[in-house]
Amino acid sequence: MNQQSHRVSLEPAFILHGRDFRDSSRLLDVFTKEFGRVTLVAKGARSARSKLQGILQPFTPLVISWSGKGDVQTLTGAESVKSTIHLSGKQVMSGYYINELMQRLTTFHDPHPELFTLYQGTLESFAVEEDEIILRRFEKHLLSEIGYGLNLLTETDSGRAVNPDDSYFYDIEKGPLSCNKNNSEGELVISGQTLVELNDEKFSCVQTQREAKQLMRIILSHHLGDKPLKTRSLHWYKPL
Repeated sequence: MNQQSHRVSLEPAFILHGRDFRDSSRLLDVFTKEFGRVTLVAKGARSARSKLQGILQPFTPLVISWSGKGDVQTLTGAESVKSTIHLSGKQVMSGYYINELMQRLTTFHDPHPELFTLYQGTLESFAVEEDEIILRRFEKHLLSEIGYGLNLLTETDSGRAVNPDDSYFYDIEKGPLSCNKNNSEGELVISGQTLVELNDEKFSCVQTQREAKQLMRIILSHHLGDKPLKTRSLHWYKPL
């Protein structure tokens, strides 16, 4: 059965990743507000006379148009609606880390309008908030958007509210399990205070920041599978 050709105009979008394609084109992994992730060919984008030179960059809010059918369609227009969101120093790689999470954990043609808003807000937040809070918040909400929301406030084994003064094993499939019952199912012992602060998206000290990072890394690794993130493999960059 032939796939129906369709046309999309002026859709808000961000470039997650791009690579050279054939002689002068670019193959783009694009996250859009209403259509989710799509793969587009920007024909001739690398030629000297292309109007797309300098526009199709990560962290630049765009509106784009495309047409075609099948898994890979053709970009027909793009313009920036704001200047590129300025990231500096390690923020640049944190931005690429977020992009890689989006590529690995979302599926093509699966709309997530709220995630689109979160993604843009996350990039803009680097200018005004601590990186630690920004990344943990994004990771947590990304997991929730794709159906893996975290239980951070209720003891799975007893149903009681997490006590900030207690310690817990955290089971990825179940949530916090009390350490007081010699339960060894969890992959990480974590304080109740860290769970509460991660839920509230604020951290009171270095210890809770460190524990939250360890917890999110274990949970993300579980959902990412055996293939490690490329941004984590860079020896000089460690996501906060």
